[in-house]
Amino acid sequence: MSHSVKRAKSKNEQFRMAVPRDIRHLVGKSEWTASLGTTDPVAAAARRGELTAFCKNEVLRLRGQLAQKPVNDALRLLDRSFERLATIRGSMDKAIAEQLALLASTVIDSWLPADHLGNPQDWGGMTVWEAPGDPEPVPSIDTEPEREIFRVRAALLEGTGKTDGILYRRLAALLLERRVFKPIRFAVSYMTSIEPKLKLDRDDVYEAVASAYLDRLAGHHFTSWPARAEAAVEPILSIPSPTGAAGVPDNAATPNPTTGLWAMPLSDALGYWKQHRIPRPSAISAATKSVLNFIDMFGDIAIGRITREIMIEYRNLVSDLPPQTELTKVRGSGRTLRQLAETTREARQRWDDDDRGMPFPDRLAPGSIKKDVSAIGWILGKIKADAHCGVNVAEKIEIAGYSKTKKGQKTPRLPFTPDMMQTLFDSPLFTNCAGHGDAQRAKPGLHVYQDELYWSFLFGAVGGPRLGEIGQIALSDVKDVNLDRTFGGDFTGRCTFIHITGTGEGQHVKTDVSERYVVIHDRLIELGFRDYVEQRRRAGKTRLFDLEPDRNGNFVKRLSRRSNDYLDRVVTKDPRYVFHSTRHEFTDRAELSGMPTRVANSIKGHANQNEGDKYGQVTIRNQYVFLKNLQLDFIDWDRLKLAKASSPTG
Repeated sequence: MSHSVKRAKSKNEQFRMAVPRDIRHLVGKSEWTASLGTTDPVAAAARRGELTAFCKNEVLRLRGQLAQKPVNDALRLLDRSFERLATIRGSMDKAIAEQLALLASTVIDSWLPADHLGNPQDWGGMTVWEAPGDPEPVPSIDTEPEREIFRVRAALLEGTGKTDGILYRRLAALLLERRVFKPIRFAVSYMTSIEPKLKLDRDDVYEAVASAYLDRLAGHHFTSWPARAEAAVEPILSIPSPTGAAGVPDNAATPNPTTGLWAMPLSDALGYWKQHRIPRPSAISAATKSVLNFIDMFGDIAIGRITREIMIEYRNLVSDLPPQTELTKVRGSGRTLRQLAETTREARQRWDDDDRGMPFPDRLAPGSIKKDVSAIGWILGKIKADAHCGVNVAEKIEIAGYSKTKKGQKTPRLPFTPDMMQTLFDSPLFTNCAGHGDAQRAKPGLHVYQDELYWSFLFGAVGGPRLGEIGQIALSDVKDVNLDRTFGGDFTGRCTFIHITGTGEGQHVKTDVSERYVVIHDRLIELGFRDYVEQRRRAGKTRLFDLEPDRNGNFVKRLSRRSNDYLDRVVTKDPRYVFHSTRHEFTDRAELSGMPTRVANSIKGHANQNEGDKYGQVTIRNQYVFLKNLQLDFIDWDRLKLAKASSPTG
């Protein structure tokens, strides 16, 4: 658990977080420490959130490294077994050709009826793993006519001693592309006869070794072949594409280059994206998780080799993972994410087949799947932009159940109805509640607490801001102008507004147009907003609200949960209505109040669609004028002022 402490020789607090025992030998210390670099408690909390997110990502990375150790050890032993086999056979060419022949024999035998299969074979004078009886055909060449053509070509090209492996190498590449591992265990396990220390008893180890084994066979350069031998017979070396390849979108058939930036393995591309894109901690956490999951499923391949087909398969695998799946725990159990997904699919299939004696397996929410797939797209998009070439194969991949439109969503975000808005602002939070706790806020009593929960709903009614923008407002962003001196004419008094820039410490905005002025409605001034701001300033605060960031530095996650819980208690439990519904409702009400769309969009921080409307900022004066006419009759303002005045805590 992270925390911060005061140090005797510094005004700044020091961040501290214990290093878990299992990775201390990798970190080289028992505790992470760092100065928070500020005396501002809110800024310090934000910095602590960033450091906590970084350290937790390190824990995940290092535990993944630990879990990967058996795999890495096995891969080193596989390399050693190939070197030993080359010594035994006289050359690496002969060793690879022998293994290709064994692999092809395994595949071709699987095409035969079960009663045609022979007994376990002795290969090269060594005992190998026994093939199972009545096997299914190894997924490779799918139709009998194509298999027969392959057999004939093999008879012409293989076993001559001149170009052995020239056709079978294409078969190994096909199996690697289709990630066919389990059915070829007979061939892979032969290497344990050469290197007895190589153990294939863990599923994740076996899959990694099988992948490396096929890659070694498919990528070997034969120095013993006659010059240009492969070019001479190239026209007859092709192997039919996997079934269904024709259904892959066009951009999957357009390979990205494998040079320059596109040659980076995905893990390096993640680091490149973090360095040059400088994303928020929450985005880094999401991308790191997705990349580690992808590598577990497909290996740390060059990003130029990631195809649309691979991304579709990644989406499908992620869709079948149970919620709260943690890669380190899965690896610790000796399994892989692929195996976990397959287990979930099988359980779901049993349930679909009317085996209802067990609960239906939970599924990831469509939004979570979307984030996992999109995170890979963020990285590929950055590479594409910087390389000025290539295709982002993760773009526009559809997620079942996910939609940004109300029609396509299972639980769309709907605007509050007028009676819902009236119910909300007639509730105890605004008209005297029983106590400070969230549950007490929903019960009638004597108190009014003007804090983040109170003001957020009022901001939502008069301006429809995003909750994330509310949570990060600094007191220095709250400003006043003299209406008479600034605008002249019929304007008198002061106008209070918030300047949202996204450039302060711990601040950000969703888009460039989110940087704007937002006028505070006069009704909120009457309720004491200016007094609240001044009280905060006198108390030495720097932020509008006391909000603690979560481990990813997100200031409003808890506020979002609190506000939605309050809505559940006093308005409706319908999941379609959340705090964001105030933003939708404001849009409708602004239109009914005669507010120009450009002004309403400026207040909300929405982009305008008309090109001419995108120029310049809507002035404070225009906002002030049109907000005067905003319909707010569902709020009994006199009742709210009376409740505030009568509250002993007000």
